[in-house]
Amino acid sequence: MKWIFGTLALLLIGLQFKLDLLVYATYALLGVVLLSRYFTNRWLEHIFARRTCHQSVVEAGATVAVEVGVQNQGPLAVPWLLLEESFGRVGMAEFPKRLEVAGERLKLVSLKAGETTSMCYHVTFPRRGYYQLGPLLLETGDVFGLQRRFRVQTNPHFVLVLPKVLALEGYHLASRRPIGEIRISHRLFEDPTRLAGIRPYQRGEPAKPDA
Repeated sequence: MKWIFGTLALLLIGLQFKLDLLVYATYALLGVVLLSRYFTNRWLEHIFARRTCHQSVVEAGATVAVEVGVQNQGPLAVPWLLLEESFGRVGMAEFPKRLEVAGERLKLVSLKAGETTSMCYHVTFPRRGYYQLGPLLLETGDVFGLQRRFRVQTNPHFVLVLPKVLALEGYHLASRRPIGEIRISHRLFEDPTRLAGIRPYQRGEPAKPDA
């Protein structure tokens, strides 16, 4: 809004002191700014994107292919459009990285009316977790650099990464003789052959049992 007050101040000064050149320059500036704002808004209104990812549950270490398609469905050409794929809070900011991305996730394009572009990349998940792919961030503006517009496009895609399942063949964790051959105070398994126990004394039994 500051540029509006500045432009109006210049216009009033030009009209007050009858500075025709300043007045014409102010009108031209107002026209360029208004047209730039109109076109930048129209460009983003007709940009549509779609993300394609066929995997939602994978194991740790797997690689997922992602394709993002962007189409200009408006009647006007877009001089420049910046596409950037985001990965949420948990992604490439941590060390070691929880995501490894190979391919295009940032692209600068120019789209004619009805033209379509795409970018493809592969994501590798070294660690288990729940990851977010997207949304897609769009940025455009006029050729003079006076107006810039941003827009979040496409819904994010979520991938559940499960821990890798490893076979335990060859790992002898259990003992071959769980009952054991030595006397211990705390047994892991009950001995089904051990008949000794505690019961009430019955009349006629010897005071000292035989060994």
